[in-house]
Amino acid sequence: MSGKYHPSLALIVTSPPYSSRVARDSIDFSLAAAAMNFDLRVYFPGQAVLQLVAGRDASAAMLPGGYRAWAALPDLSPTRIFVERQWEEYCQSKGLELVMPVEALSAAGMKRSWRVCQNVIVL
Repeated sequence: MSGKYHPSLALIVTSPPYSSRVARDSIDFSLAAAAMNFDLRVYFPGQAVLQLVAGRDASAAMLPGGYRAWAALPDLSPTRIFVERQWEEYCQSKGLELVMPVEALSAAGMKRSWRVCQNVIVL
């Protein structure tokens, strides 16, 4: 094994976009964790994946912008992004492009995946 050790951190992002300022807080927390060299696994169960849709603007809802900031995570720290398979299929069927590559898992697969992380935080 080469390189530095990075403790693993699962972030489970549960808030849908544009519903409150909580979604922006999730981005900020994730960026801070990445800056601290965590090996990140970020999970977007259900409609939370809509935070990753490219070209959306939260200013009309008078909420802070920044959803495109999710794409910066892999540049800061080893990062994997997971979404529920049915929601990935939904996005594809609607022609919704995501700001970054994702890995699709079943809901049960997501749970199994985040349980192997050393730390888990629900945002």
